[in-house]
Amino acid sequence: MTMWNPNLESFAGPRYLAIVSAIADAVERGHLKAGDKMPTHRDLAGAVGVTTGTITRAYSEAARRGLLVGETGRGTFVKANIFEDAFP
Repeated sequence: MTMWNPNLESFAGPRYLAIVSAIADAVERGHLKAGDKMPTHRDLAGAVGVTTGTITRAYSEAARRGLLVGETGRGTFVKANIFEDAFP
């Protein structure tokens, strides 16, 4: 599991959207790579000082935006860029 602990101070808006923005930023900068396992909801909630519900909402929004994918029983992962191999 990736020990990713974002600093949300530079991201405005509701906490769940700040987390989504932090995920997008980390993916763009290469700090999170395709296939990386994200922290559990409980672990990330404790690290950033929010509820597990906030993390659930953030992960759901990040998945809707194509950043993450959840696998029942396995966890949440950074989604592979489907265009990465098609356009080197």
